[in-house]
Amino acid sequence: MPVWKLIGFVIYVILYYSVLDAYTVWPVASLKSVFFKTMPIMHLIFVVISTSMDEDIKPKNSRYRWNIAFGLIACGIGDGWVVFVDFPGVLMSSIGHLFYIRAFGIRPLGSGPVAASFAVAAVAAYFLIIDMLPVLMVKVTVGIYLLVLFTVAWRSMVVLQNERSFDSFFACFGSIVFIASAVLCIVTKFRELFNQGPFWVMLTYYVAQLGIALSACNSHSIYDKRE
Repeated sequence: MPVWKLIGFVIYVILYYSVLDAYTVWPVASLKSVFFKTMPIMHLIFVVISTSMDEDIKPKNSRYRWNIAFGLIACGIGDGWVVFVDFPGVLMSSIGHLFYIRAFGIRPLGSGPVAASFAVAAVAAYFLIIDMLPVLMVKVTVGIYLLVLFTVAWRSMVVLQNERSFDSFFACFGSIVFIASAVLCIVTKFRELFNQGPFWVMLTYYVAQLGIALSACNSHSIYDKRE
């Protein structure tokens, strides 16, 4: 994929922090915040779709590519929604990750140890993170969201084991960074342990989305999934 296509993404991320001053506090609820927060994701959607049209590039199959694109669109909507109301935003982001799961597929299931490792990690996340949340509704919402994220990471790891390619590595890397970003977000919003939490939450979020988007823009996959 041409590197120049990522320049816009980097610029939009810089603008998000610079214009909204989102280093130590979350942006205020406004249309300006929605615009600058979602522009990096909108650019990634453009990258995924436009790269598939380049004649000198052989992207992954259309089913994978469009599921990643729809996932980015849903996450972008969630990013804008969460500026005003948390629950609908988290719901839309969860839908976006369901598209990622559909892109990675549920077959083959992969090795038992890999699945068991992610299951143990999910249980640990419950006792270390979910259990500290104050309200049952918040616990259920965050719990479902984290479960979806762990499932995405598990499926991307299985794809990496089967493909052993750069694009599958990007997908796996992005899905794991997603978990780190979600944990940072939860801790920042409910515990406020460090004042630069908003900066690191969004930086890891954008890196995670970049990794998953790149997985749909690299070379043709030998693990040609269910097209």
